[in-house]
Amino acid sequence: MSKIIYLPLEHIESRYTVHMDRDITEYLDFYRKKYIRIYPDIPTPKTMRAGSFLDAEFTIRFKAAQIAELARLYREDVIESGDIIWSSDIWHPGLPESIAYMNYFTKKDVKLRGFIHAGSFTDTDFVRDMERWAKNFEDTIFDIGDKIYCASQFIKNDIVKKRIVDPNKLIVTGLPLDKKGLDTHLNCPTAKENIVIFSGRNVDEKQPWLFKELSKRLEGKADFINTLEHNFSKEEYYNLLKRAKVVVSYALQENFGFSVQEATYLGCIPVLPNRLVYPEFYGEFHLYDTFDESIKMVEDVLDNYNTKSIDAYRYDNKEIMEMWFND
Repeated sequence: MSKIIYLPLEHIESRYTVHMDRDITEYLDFYRKKYIRIYPDIPTPKTMRAGSFLDAEFTIRFKAAQIAELARLYREDVIESGDIIWSSDIWHPGLPESIAYMNYFTKKDVKLRGFIHAGSFTDTDFVRDMERWAKNFEDTIFDIGDKIYCASQFIKNDIVKKRIVDPNKLIVTGLPLDKKGLDTHLNCPTAKENIVIFSGRNVDEKQPWLFKELSKRLEGKADFINTLEHNFSKEEYYNLLKRAKVVVSYALQENFGFSVQEATYLGCIPVLPNRLVYPEFYGEFHLYDTFDESIKMVEDVLDNYNTKSIDAYRYDNKEIMEMWFND
């Protein structure tokens, strides 16, 4: 019987990596899938660099340790033909090449599948600066990978336009939300306050300076909170979303918009640019074309808040897992 060799992302509380790993392992356990989870015992950094969502040196140590363990399992014939290596981040330096290399010498037919979150194929992504070498690496992923899952049609279109890939390998599934954590807060209603949230990283592609300008233009109307300027725990962050009325984005790059999805789930009205992935997931009355339009929309929500106006597409976590592990 074939099995899954599951490579989780490293756990970072401020990201979605902890609950994604939890949901995957619970799904695999519940449906009695045969699997091996490879999670190296390397302490996670306590803090990230300003504006970052990972620690580059740590993630390389972590991912390299996963490859080393894969090599051991190949060597000991624990990994067999027909098995599937499933990576929560298939943009994993050395992984596709290592699998192809070991398959060749061991004469094994082991498939590589996994999720691609972003890459240098997106013009405004910071990874674009790495394109000179990353392009070849990405083409290798799409060549060696058997099935590659992505969060949106937007990112799939980008990949197909910019990289050598069979479009049939790319499967749009969305990403699972932290339903357990979110539902706990959703089921304990709290009165909404005049709070406007900006949950993007403090980097150029998210344009945080426009949020500062928004707060100046609407001074006195609300509290304007850039969440990554604070060291919120996940619990504190969800409590804040439960109280807030508006979540706003000025992103120049977004392939899914995880933090906006979380905020809308807890009743924040989204005010979003009419570009990138947002038109795929949100109704047109949540989308602005100019900065001045965004100001007017935020002001309208503060004055006339009503959760019934939220028009957002919801992904079902179980359906996502079915697409990832049941084909």
